[in-house]
Amino acid sequence: MINFKNISSIILSLLFLNILYSQDTLKLTYYNILNFPSQQQDRVDTLRKIIDFIQPDIFVVNELTSFNGAMLIKNNALNVNGLDRYSNALFYDGPDTDNLLYYDKDKFGLYSQNQISTTLRDISEYVLFHKSENLNSFSDTTFIYFYSLHLKAGNSSESEERRNQDAVIFKQYLLENEIRKNIFVGGDFNFYDDSELACQEIQFGQNIDLIDPIDKMGNWHSNIAYNDCHTQSTRLSSGGYAGGANGGMDDRFDFIFISEDLISGQNGVKYLNDSYLAEGQDGSYFNQELNLFSNNAVSQDVASALFHMSDHLPVSLLFTVDNSLTSAEMRVENKIFYNSHLKSLVVDDISEIQYLNISDINGKSVFKKSHFIKDFKTIDLSMLKFGFYILNCKTKYSTIAIKIIIN
Repeated sequence: MINFKNISSIILSLLFLNILYSQDTLKLTYYNILNFPSQQQDRVDTLRKIIDFIQPDIFVVNELTSFNGAMLIKNNALNVNGLDRYSNALFYDGPDTDNLLYYDKDKFGLYSQNQISTTLRDISEYVLFHKSENLNSFSDTTFIYFYSLHLKAGNSSESEERRNQDAVIFKQYLLENEIRKNIFVGGDFNFYDDSELACQEIQFGQNIDLIDPIDKMGNWHSNIAYNDCHTQSTRLSSGGYAGGANGGMDDRFDFIFISEDLISGQNGVKYLNDSYLAEGQDGSYFNQELNLFSNNAVSQDVASALFHMSDHLPVSLLFTVDNSLTSAEMRVENKIFYNSHLKSLVVDDISEIQYLNISDINGKSVFKKSHFIKDFKTIDLSMLKFGFYILNCKTKYSTIAIKIIIN
């Protein structure tokens, strides 16, 4: 006799395993590294201890001062002890100090990056795509947008106005480029409380809402009610290693804001609830320096490294990428797909296709097309070498992204 109950259990188990293995849990960290390496270049050894503890998949820094510093971090803090999995975006030497994103190249590829000019420091945009284990010729790709901001410091009205101006520039950029999903916005915002116009703009400006994952908006400055999320300063008195601000832990300057869709995961990327934290912050040293001897969040060795590396603490969160969700979404609105046997793109309805672009894994465009004849049905790609490519297809209603493997 067939035991349908057992068969149902097996099917459910297989479905669960399919969901489980289509997901990847990843760690994102933002860190103001305090004028590195112009101040105390030897801090790269200190940073290595912090990286070894945090183990980020994506690591974004503020206050980088040179290309030399960018390479020191990559080669002496990230790719160490036999590892060679971290790559980095291009370093841009903009006004004042700079940003840079590092990523695990086994899990992500860099699709594009852009510098957004402001009244003070550039805001950096990095667009990554996720390299899923179940990558195949017919699956779409998941694009994730990361932004690094370092707004004007100071509690004067002039400083607040500069922060607001740059926040408006940023949100207008999102609006003009129709960027609304899979967004992480982090860095050193220098907000003293959430009533600042700049803070309101970051959260709600241009009808594009960004969320504080831990929902701790308020007056953070010198307020013990927020002692578990303060990120500055790790030093109590002046003259700390490599300089920096003093006064002890009494400000929440460092944030990671996320787009609304990351709460539900409706676009394939989901914030992992209760994973957001300030690394090394155990909430026990309000208006004091980072507790090196009885820190309940990290070891004494890591606490010491955080103290000496910067006047800020890094902030981190976890998120998942579920490619099965985005694949389902793509099947609904798919207008074009790759036929591996014909080595061609097959177009479902050419009347809705406005523009095609194919780029290689390094982001270099290898094929473009924007004019089509009425009965056009296929695009020959046999000229492309074996490898991994990304197709961007703009339709009347949306932009479709598809992974292509030519083998």
